[in-house]
Amino acid sequence: MKKIEWLIVILLITMGLGCLTVSATTMWGTESFETYLTTFLQLCLWMGLPILILGIVYLLFLKKRKNNKK
Repeated sequence: MKKIEWLIVILLITMGLGCLTVSATTMWGTESFETYLTTFLQLCLWMGLPILILGIVYLLFLKKRKNNKK
């Protein structure tokens, strides 16, 4: 992918997380910046942790597969 395509993907993901955070913050009724930031960090953690775990498993799978070929 080209750099501009990566930029568009990152922008869309960030906008989606922002919209999700705003809707979650207003749903709970407390519309402060601290609540927004806390909700945003929790969303990033819950989305990033499975991606990190799957990435590590994938890299271990590739390493094992590479060692079996030799």
